[in-house]
Amino acid sequence: MAKITLRKFHKYISLLIAIQLLLWTVSGIYFSFNKIENVRGEQYLIAEVEASIADKPKVEKLGFESAMQIVKNRTILRPQTIEIINEPQRGSEYRGRELPLYKVVTLSNAGKEINVYQDPFTGEIVAIRSAQWRVWDLMWGLHIMDWVDRDNIDNLLLKIFSFIALFTSISGVILFFKKS
Repeated sequence: MAKITLRKFHKYISLLIAIQLLLWTVSGIYFSFNKIENVRGEQYLIAEVEASIADKPKVEKLGFESAMQIVKNRTILRPQTIEIINEPQRGSEYRGRELPLYKVVTLSNAGKEINVYQDPFTGEIVAIRSAQWRVWDLMWGLHIMDWVDRDNIDNLLLKIFSFIALFTSISGVILFFKKS
């Protein structure tokens, strides 16, 4: 029977964990080089002077034209189309938001398509989703090992891999100083 040494165990467990360590590192680098304000689309908003729109009571839905006009007035984006979202979808751009929502597809000055999600009762812009946000969201899913919903940081796989990475690091340090 083959004898399993710390060195052999470290070697094979390191091979297993290396891909996830690479994903953690690459996504961490991506996060550190991108401002979260830009990921959220705050650069597309026009600073508001009036009181918060969220404080207005929800009475009846805004018409599509009114909703598009609000997006035009409150952002530097050009509204193109609008649709209403009534059903939640797993892993969607608007996850975590109260439904229904208006999804206003807009164009930036550079001609890039950007989705603006808006409360259909108050007109409040609740989320802006661009290609930069989608890349961030993908990186976040890889980072927390939740590839479908991309919002569960309390998942078992992440915990297991974190402990394996810790063990691999500690055993590597021990093996560095241990005589062969």
